[in-house]
Amino acid sequence: MRCLRNRALCVQLYMPVSDLRTGISRTEVIVVSVCLLVLVAVTVPAILAMRERSRQTICQSRMAAVTAGMLAYHERHGVLPSAATWSTAELQTLALHQSKRWDMFVKENWAVSLLSDINRADLAKLHDSTLPISAEQNTALRSTRLEELVCPADELNTSENLFTYSPNSATSIEFARGNFAINGGTHSFHTTEGSTSTPTGDHANLLIDPEKREFTYWGNGVAGINRSFSLKDFTNGPANLVAINEIRSGVSADDLRGSWALGHIAASVTWGHGVNGDCSGPNNLWARSDDIQGCSKLHQTLGTEELTRLEMPCVSYLDENQNAGSRSRHRGGVNAAFLDGSVRFISNEIDPSLWHVIHSRETPETVFGENFATELQFTGSSEDARFERSPSDTPDVANSIGMGFVSIPAGTFKMGVPDAGNDTDTPPETPPHDVAISKPFLMAVTEVTVAQFERVMNSEVPDDTPGDDNAPNRLPVVDVTWNESVGFCRRLEMLESEKSAGRHYRLPTEAEWEYACRSGSSEPRRFSWSRQSNDDSGAAAGIQPALPLTPVKSYPANSFGLYDMRGNAWEWCSDWFDRDYYFRSPGNDPAGPEKGFIKVVRGSDWVYVGEGCFINYPMLAPWKKSPVIGFRVVCE
Repeated sequence: MRCLRNRALCVQLYMPVSDLRTGISRTEVIVVSVCLLVLVAVTVPAILAMRERSRQTICQSRMAAVTAGMLAYHERHGVLPSAATWSTAELQTLALHQSKRWDMFVKENWAVSLLSDINRADLAKLHDSTLPISAEQNTALRSTRLEELVCPADELNTSENLFTYSPNSATSIEFARGNFAINGGTHSFHTTEGSTSTPTGDHANLLIDPEKREFTYWGNGVAGINRSFSLKDFTNGPANLVAINEIRSGVSADDLRGSWALGHIAASVTWGHGVNGDCSGPNNLWARSDDIQGCSKLHQTLGTEELTRLEMPCVSYLDENQNAGSRSRHRGGVNAAFLDGSVRFISNEIDPSLWHVIHSRETPETVFGENFATELQFTGSSEDARFERSPSDTPDVANSIGMGFVSIPAGTFKMGVPDAGNDTDTPPETPPHDVAISKPFLMAVTEVTVAQFERVMNSEVPDDTPGDDNAPNRLPVVDVTWNESVGFCRRLEMLESEKSAGRHYRLPTEAEWEYACRSGSSEPRRFSWSRQSNDDSGAAAGIQPALPLTPVKSYPANSFGLYDMRGNAWEWCSDWFDRDYYFRSPGNDPAGPEKGFIKVVRGSDWVYVGEGCFINYPMLAPWKKSPVIGFRVVCE
């Protein structure tokens, strides 16, 4: 009976041995294979994620230790270490930042200075500080792999991938790799404050003294070349200021990026990677983002496509270390160590303006809210600024201090049309777009003058004091911050004569400014600006040599009756700056993003001046000033 109830079993039991299966079926193979694939699919990502977390932990703990070493150095010396020490003794020229023979003048850098403070006194003993770091006596030091400055995620940071520099056929100098760079700053690499031709919002500082044979080079970061800073030099708190950036090792022996003992831009110093340049933000992938010596050779040996694939772009036609940003092999961002010792992972999507100001020692501490960690998640405002604008269709009017205003009619125009000859490779995220100015408004005929500014801001001057018509006082006021410009508007409307007239004042929006500059043309009329100084229109953008500031009304007005829209001082606008805003701005009365950290500055039709690339020369933080930036106002 049991056999009948288990017929299949009985058949199997009484089956001849020769008929029994000796293997597994194809179906079973497929089932097992699928199970294994599913298991791999589930476990491999988990293993990789676990490995990445481990690498992150190691990298961040090492960055924190280096920052602690910086603070220990500060406690002993009263200053943080300089980014590097460059000697003027060996070269006749003092323009060291442009010299290709850095092997003759680059001495100690910040990492070498910190060796004793990060428990590597053994290596410090190998350093001969009287000689350049490239000297033969310093070979053992500079070629030693320093684990304390390594992020494990960088697969190119190996003992085999040394940076090798050959200033001549008989010399070969090797440097071990490193993944940490001191924050030299997010300023522009330009070393002047700009001009009426091309302003520079945030710029590097260069001091060359031929008599004393001194060279000093610094930006807005925590350290410069031959320049050290104390914590008391920083206007923001240590929790808001980046001290150390993560960087990557060079992709070949010819690539100096990520060389821990070499005190130069890109080797161990981040430099010029803010909104005023083309290397803004972490892991910038634009083809011309890093400007480094030897890049042309990288393009020849590896090829442009390979550099792009490796996400290590650099400018092929420049041969100078002048800007380099933060890079990593982590997915989606980089690590940054702040001066309070905290290390944070910063997303590649961080708003470039925020990236700019967390690297600047000049950022007021009040800029950030109480929850700084939340602020760091800011990737650009998703909301647009809003303001109620009263229609001002009154004909030309003058206020109580003699400021003239003209009525700008409502209308539509194509905003962001490049000037003729200035549209090469125009960035796709900033397209020309249709904008409507829905209501007329009163705009100042001229930029605010020195006399007008002093009269309003000096409370001791009575309302009925006549304006000073002397030429110096008729110059546009410059060297005023955006905050001071807004303060001028508030003070002006508080004058008794202005209060009784019910007038209010503000800065123009960027859209209003360009509409007024273009005289309200509904057609995308392309202005041809000249690079010659004999242009009598007053237009200054792009003209070389740069035109000097002149008293207002020195040149003819445009068809709206506005003076110096294309020349004289550059002008603050009310808008927060966002590179992508043109791509998403509303069609009616755009007023910029609701929130940001950098303000828009205009002085020509098109926001980009000169080479049509990812450069925003004029933009500036609202607490900073420039000798070529002033403002004009709108009256309501």
